[in-house]
Amino acid sequence: MFCVIFEVLPRPDRWDDYLGLAALLRPELVRVDGFIDNIRYRSLRRPGYVLSLSTWRDEKALVRWRTHALHHEVQVRGRSEVFGDYHLRVGAVAADTHPPSGHAVREWSLDETEVGPAKLVGIVEARQPPGLPVDAPPETIAASLGAPTSGAGLTDWDVFDAVLTPGDLLLLSSWRDAAAAADAAERHGSPAAGRRRRVRIVRDYGMFDRREAPQYYPPLSCPADTPRDPGRLHGPTS
Repeated sequence: MFCVIFEVLPRPDRWDDYLGLAALLRPELVRVDGFIDNIRYRSLRRPGYVLSLSTWRDEKALVRWRTHALHHEVQVRGRSEVFGDYHLRVGAVAADTHPPSGHAVREWSLDETEVGPAKLVGIVEARQPPGLPVDAPPETIAASLGAPTSGAGLTDWDVFDAVLTPGDLLLLSSWRDAAAAADAAERHGSPAAGRRRRVRIVRDYGMFDRREAPQYYPPLSCPADTPRDPGRLHGPTS
């Protein structure tokens, strides 16, 4: 299986357009052979950011979606009109405690990103623990899910809440490599509840740094007021 980890910052005045484009694509997305699921989350650490996490049977399914005509048209419009920034990572699922029915974890290749700061991403999905305030600090939420927010080899992290099913939490931890993630798991232990996945990142690119992107788009300038986060790829601003 493969995961697409798409973190996007819609422009504040184009939020409705973002939702409209997502709704337009949904009927086409679910018809793609090899598509498994797609859930959207809002960031609890970076206001305005949305995570679209999708799961695919294999990379051939991703190619089918990437070459879909309407998807391409929406991508072009998103880049030019709707998005302020985005960060997209594609990776092979190396471990999954609750794989979807009918699907199994298998190694497809050992390719890894050459430009991204994190070669492995940990994903923890769980319901909001009883007694945890809705407005609890992100660090508290991450701790409730049993994951560290600092340590050697941790390049970035964020916690998210599902857009359509609030209370379904997700923790995204980006690690320098598999060894760093394994060392942290040994020191802190693994979360006891929920679904846990490890994803080996194959491609890592963004709106402005497209060195590992599979398709060409004309370069864009990064506005000076665009928020820049640790672990996020940005290319030249001109």
